[in-house]
Amino acid sequence: MIKKVSTVSIAIAGLLVLSLNGMSSSAFAETPFSFSENTKPPLQIVNQSELKVAVQINYADTVPNGISKQVMAAKNLYDQYTAIGMKPGKDYEIVMVFRGDGAQFLLTDEAYEQKVKQPHPKGNPNRAILDEMIKGGVKMYECGVAMRLKGYAPQDILPYGRIVVSGIGAIVDFEKSGYISITP
Repeated sequence: MIKKVSTVSIAIAGLLVLSLNGMSSSAFAETPFSFSENTKPPLQIVNQSELKVAVQINYADTVPNGISKQVMAAKNLYDQYTAIGMKPGKDYEIVMVFRGDGAQFLLTDEAYEQKVKQPHPKGNPNRAILDEMIKGGVKMYECGVAMRLKGYAPQDILPYGRIVVSGIGAIVDFEKSGYISITP
């Protein structure tokens, strides 16, 4: 029995040696551990021209004040581009496609009060953010399918929201036109 165990041990050790020979020496190199990475300034956006982004707003998730988490993510991207001096229409284009449960965030204050079945502040809490982004060149599209399913009429949509037949169809069209599609 002892001889059998030692034969198995030798075989395992041999396989280990053979497998280690196939590995590069860099696999065994010690990586210097640096605690200072988090003290460096944040990395900046490298690509600062010819950016085209289509942001899909399709969930009803909000922060406690009723603002859409996805709208906030799009606003954060917009703010980053603006902060580093990028120009809308020249360096970047952002479009937002409101579809599915996210369609509610492009409603007027009156329609939001009547049609959104969740606790929220008076009116559409996303409106101020959307107004600012529109002034900065962001374009917004509302899914006609979602409108039909949710009972929204064209007059329920903020005046700068362009209605598209299908939100998913719009996303596909934007992607084919060179936009990077993201769903935050």
